[in-house]
Amino acid sequence: MPCSFSRPIEYVRMGSGDDNYILDSDGNRILIGLTVAETQEFERLDELISDLSTAPTDDSRSINERRWLVLYDRHEAEVQEYSSNENARMLKASRTE
Repeated sequence: MPCSFSRPIEYVRMGSGDDNYILDSDGNRILIGLTVAETQEFERLDELISDLSTAPTDDSRSINERRWLVLYDRHEAEVQEYSSNENARMLKASRTE
C-alpha cells in the first residue's frame, strides 16, 4: 500500500542500525512508510505498550494497541516495497559498472 504524501519524498538511507528509518525530503528521520507525525505516534505507542506483561487477545486489544498495529503493518508493507526497490536499484547499478 503506497504511502500518500503531499509532495514527492526523496528518501535517504540512514546508517546501519537504523534500517527501518529514512530521512524524508525535509531531513526528518521517519520510519519507512510513515509520516513524521505517524513516526512520533508509533514511537510513543511502542513505548506505552512495551510494558504490557501479557499478550492480549484480539478481542481485548486496546485502542492504542490497535493503532500501533495499523502503523506497524503500514510500515512493514512499505519496508518490503522499499527493500525490493533498493535491491533492484543496486542490481541495476552493479550491471552498469
